[in-house]
Amino acid sequence: MRLTSLIALGLTLFAGNALAAEGQLYQMNAGGSERSYKLFVPNGAADGPLPLMIVMHGGLGNADETERTTGMNKVAQANQFLVVYPNGTGARLMKNRRTWNAGKCCGQAVERQIDDVGFIHAMLTDIAAHHQVDRSRVYATGISNGAMMAYRLACELPNDIAAIVPISGTLALNNCPGAKSVPVLHIHGGKDSNVPYNGGMGENAIAGVAHRSVPDTMQMIANAHGCAAGSSEKDLPDGSELTSWNCQGKAPLQLRLIPNGEHVWPGGDSRRNRKLYGGDFSASQAAWDFAKQFKKSN
Repeated sequence: MRLTSLIALGLTLFAGNALAAEGQLYQMNAGGSERSYKLFVPNGAADGPLPLMIVMHGGLGNADETERTTGMNKVAQANQFLVVYPNGTGARLMKNRRTWNAGKCCGQAVERQIDDVGFIHAMLTDIAAHHQVDRSRVYATGISNGAMMAYRLACELPNDIAAIVPISGTLALNNCPGAKSVPVLHIHGGKDSNVPYNGGMGENAIAGVAHRSVPDTMQMIANAHGCAAGSSEKDLPDGSELTSWNCQGKAPLQLRLIPNGEHVWPGGDSRRNRKLYGGDFSASQAAWDFAKQFKKSN
């Protein structure tokens, strides 16, 4: 895989103002390998179980920069939920430039066939040793390669995930029947040149794979959900366009398209984001507003 391509896939930049409060780093063993994650617990959190948002970095990203640039901790503090930023797998000489095995993408994680689904499942149990988690309200989001990983969790770990919000990344598996009960809000920029809306390699053959298009991804999830044909569209005041599929009481499926948006975390805190984001809303707030509606039944 070309280094320049993976850097482009990384999505988030290193610039950005640090949050006043940060998560704590934890290490654990998963599948015989040392893994790590950062857990943010809001100040004044109740002793009882809290909802949990999993936020996954993009290709060549890591937990620290994702925590710093997404602004999710601010949303979590205001709404009293936990946030976990897991770390993917890094190469020997670039240990903190990490990727996820989301299927056909990306990097070292795919080449080494890392069991990231198993890691996330084990991580949820490990988190419970540090704070009570409402296991009926565990949500997953991420950007690019992290968004692809969110889709994989919905496909292969649906009993643990109550909803997903993939951002700027499409489904990297060939099928996904397991996601039939998992609500999905997909956020994507119409001018995304790394994971193009219409699919393909993207600029500079990003990640070395051809990405599935957003429409094809949404159709695969609609098929898994058993949604009827047809969808409705409306323009939102922030400049984005919301498409909702006709799922008739089944798991909701929505696409929030930012017509002039590029390959960034909407509303995120980085110079690149402020330069390239063509809209006026926070993906972190949108992820929580969507996900909080859902919980897994026992």
